[in-house]
Amino acid sequence: MRSPVSVPAASLWCLLLAGALSSPTPVVRPKAVRVRQESPEPQSTACGDIIDSVNEGFAYFYATDAYDCLTSVPFNPAVATRFVDYVNTTLQFQSTLAYIKNPPPGYQQPAVDVLAGLQSIKNNVTTGVYQNQYQFEIDLQHLLYSTHDAHLYLTAGITAAFSFLAPFSITAASSDGKSLPKVYITADVIKSRNESWTPSPIKTINDQDAIEYLTKVASLNSFGGVEAHADWNQLFTMPGLDIRGERSIWDGYINFFPGDEIKVVVENGTDYLDYWLALYNEPYATGPLTTGGDFYNYFVLGLLPASYNESAGFYNPAYAINESSVPEEAAPAVNSWSEISYGAYPDPDVAQDGLAVVEDGVVSGYFLRDVNAAVLSLPTFGQTGYSIGNFSAAVSYFISNATEANITRVVIDLQQNTGGTVELAFSTFKRFFPDIDPFAGSRRRNHQLGNTLGEGYTAYFDNIPADDPRYENFVADEWVITSRLNAATGQNFTSWAEYSGPLQENDDLFSLTERYNLSSYIFDAALFEGWIPWGYTPESPADGVPRPFDAENIVLLTDGACSSTCALLVEMFTQVGVKTITAGGAPSTGPMQAVGGNRGAALYSADGLDYHIRQLSLLDVDDAVLATVPQLNDEGYRDSGVFTTVFGVNLRDQIRPNDTVPLQFKYEAADCRIFYTLDNVYNMSRLWRDAVSASFDDNALCVEGSTGYKNSSKPAPEPLLSTPSTLNFDFGEPDEFLIGDGLDLSGGLQAAGQAARSGRITLCTNGCDTGSECKDVVLKSCKAGGLPTSVKRCVPIRQGQDYCPAGTTWEKKTPHVLKTAANPLRKSAFQKTTTVWTGPCTPNSQSDLCG
Repeated sequence: MRSPVSVPAASLWCLLLAGALSSPTPVVRPKAVRVRQESPEPQSTACGDIIDSVNEGFAYFYATDAYDCLTSVPFNPAVATRFVDYVNTTLQFQSTLAYIKNPPPGYQQPAVDVLAGLQSIKNNVTTGVYQNQYQFEIDLQHLLYSTHDAHLYLTAGITAAFSFLAPFSITAASSDGKSLPKVYITADVIKSRNESWTPSPIKTINDQDAIEYLTKVASLNSFGGVEAHADWNQLFTMPGLDIRGERSIWDGYINFFPGDEIKVVVENGTDYLDYWLALYNEPYATGPLTTGGDFYNYFVLGLLPASYNESAGFYNPAYAINESSVPEEAAPAVNSWSEISYGAYPDPDVAQDGLAVVEDGVVSGYFLRDVNAAVLSLPTFGQTGYSIGNFSAAVSYFISNATEANITRVVIDLQQNTGGTVELAFSTFKRFFPDIDPFAGSRRRNHQLGNTLGEGYTAYFDNIPADDPRYENFVADEWVITSRLNAATGQNFTSWAEYSGPLQENDDLFSLTERYNLSSYIFDAALFEGWIPWGYTPESPADGVPRPFDAENIVLLTDGACSSTCALLVEMFTQVGVKTITAGGAPSTGPMQAVGGNRGAALYSADGLDYHIRQLSLLDVDDAVLATVPQLNDEGYRDSGVFTTVFGVNLRDQIRPNDTVPLQFKYEAADCRIFYTLDNVYNMSRLWRDAVSASFDDNALCVEGSTGYKNSSKPAPEPLLSTPSTLNFDFGEPDEFLIGDGLDLSGGLQAAGQAARSGRITLCTNGCDTGSECKDVVLKSCKAGGLPTSVKRCVPIRQGQDYCPAGTTWEKKTPHVLKTAANPLRKSAFQKTTTVWTGPCTPNSQSDLCG
């Protein structure tokens, strides 16, 4: 048994609640004594203890308790092999495989051979390397994380059950804008700003230099960043996250078990001890999951325990609906982000209708008349329904009001914008540059299954008359190419064979470059769910409309998070001469890229692939061809082995005119980089003015060595990290007691009951799976002239868009207040409650139900 240890250190969360850590005012605080009394042997009921606490209403746990549960889950090599094969088939659609393996000069992340890595994992399965399901799953997750592609992500199995997190938030800032940033407790930064004192930065974490420790955490756990600067910024809490109701990687989304204790020493000598935490992510009632075997049945095989009570409530008690919260439909919208951002955002001059964290409004505008600048804040393009129109209306209103005020300079603030609705990128660009049609070219990887889909769907579409209702259903389908333009000729492709090439680049095969035919009203309506971006079609021309601002008087402000649709917007703006400035980054001088996230053109999903395979049999495709595609089960999906909530890949690369290298792998430094400072990191008015000064007035305010990269022969800097992060399977260090030979892995298949959940949209005829509700949805009927029809479908209830099936849009509907469970053998440190939201994944169109 590990000896009890008495540590005279304060509980970090308790102190954060009482006040700031490095306050200059002496504060007398009691010393919390941590006494470890756990048994040195893992308990067979580790998972059951957590579920018991969940059923008592608790959602947060100590990380070691969650880890104890995860490592008690047994491993089945046959199931794992089927899962690896499923992943391999889906990965063939990942457009960047060759370039991740052999990146061009200037790429800032280590190379990785994804397919070879997957084969290595399969070899590990067959040779007995993995001792439990957790080891297998995190090895696969680590491989996917190492691609640094935010469109390539997997939520599946037991790793979906928990998220690890620190019990406090951190923020990085420079003291004066020139010295290298240091890391602070976020509560200190906010409190010191309000009380006019200087906080003390963190010196060490777990006896390691804070910068070195956090660099390792960022390299291992940050998601989808194309360089270390973007990875670093993901660790920190900042106002752009606050207004979206999101958390940083550090205090919300650590993927790989971080350990037990977290000891912090700040430069003024004060030290604090606390513990890593884990959030139980499953909101549904599961019945009794007593053993690791029960966890395997539910999270890996998707089976409920035999003793599951069907009369149990939809949500488990930890995710019970917060009845005291005002329902979203009645929640008053706000006209300012100030309160939710702890005073960081000022009151806006322009705001989108419904501006609120739990509403749909996200656009706000600010007029800085003292520096002749206006700020358009676009923290996300994640809009649905009428909010899409309201977003564009707010942008137009901002432009008209700024020009009427004779303001000539504009900052478009894209901090924390990780993408969303593609239509809004095209629409926003056109409102600033009505006389230009953006290029927006893309291409995909050429391989057998993709060609089979493309040939089948394109040939079927080519035989549909334009007045047939099916025409609108298929015109914008991902595998119909003759409705899209050949970028080289400006004309529609004549066949899939013309499009598919193949072109050989970097030891792989690719298609030709395609462009959306945005001048087609029918194509736009189908692609953008009925919304038509202004200025592209003859029905909505922008002829004669002047530019509201000169390109040289516009600057895009980013922070490395910009991804997907945001990356598309940045590409369109910079191609016409707009400047970029980026904030933050690792504590080093030199440049930083404006777009630090995914720069791909299309996200595709495993479920979307299954749908397209399923529909092939309805498209007059020869039986011989159908015999070459993966087989589907009775529900119409490939056998994944492991229950998979969502698996996304990057289907198409962004490609520039007369180029072959994906934009994802080009080094694109911002025109200027600035550090966040203690004065501006939680003061947006100051940050925006600093961005204006550095961009337009005084280039010397940029970080040393960060300028002069655009349109020059200056080589890209050497990567900050040249080797990939490594995963140590001895995860228990320094807590060896978590690993033992006496694990009870009972409760396997013999104790399983009915299927738990499919996570997909199904008919309500036979009832809905756990995690789904029968709801009325509006779809276009294939057999009624394409007219909208209200039908009942089982719709998955999820916690965000990333957890929804392909072809659906998440709606934030139901609030849940989560609290921590105190281990009876420890004094609870984590006292804060958190509100999370669930809601339905509503179908966008008839596509995945038609036929």
